[in-house]
Amino acid sequence: MRLHANVSIWQREHDGTYVAELNGYKLKLTWKPEAPGERRGFKWEAEQEGKEPIQSDELHEEAEIAMAQAEAFAQGKLAS
Repeated sequence: MRLHANVSIWQREHDGTYVAELNGYKLKLTWKPEAPGERRGFKWEAEQEGKEPIQSDELHEEAEIAMAQAEAFAQGKLAS
């Protein structure tokens, strides 16, 4: 299944992160720069009030792919 982000719901913050709200989740997308022995890429986090935040397990080169996965998680289409 190919996921597509609803890019229009995401807002870019001054610090370079992207944020969105969907189905009671606050979604956040951050960039992790490359470091020796480590990959670079975008990582998402989903937070719901009163619960521990959920973070993606993998990094993505494309922001839109990470956004799509965060949205799928918030819609219950992606397991935590």
